[in-house]
Amino acid sequence: MVNNRIDIEVIKEVSKQCEMWELNNPRVIAMLDNIFKCIEDEQNLTEESKETFTNIVFSNLRIYSRYKVIN
Repeated sequence: MVNNRIDIEVIKEVSKQCEMWELNNPRVIAMLDNIFKCIEDEQNLTEESKETFTNIVFSNLRIYSRYKVIN
C-alpha cells in the first residue's frame, strides 16, 4: 500500500501562500486534510486512482493559492 496522502504541514504552507482568507483558513486546511485522509482510506479506489485524485485536489489547492482564477 502506497501512502499518497499530503501531509497537513504541506497543506498549511501552500495555504499560507494565498492572500485569500478563504484558503488560508484553519477550517479549509482541516477539510483538505480530511479529503486526503478519505482518499487514502477508500477501499474501492485503486492505488493509481488514489494518486490521481490526490494530485487533482492538491493541484487545485496550489492553483487557487497562487493565481487569480476567473470563472
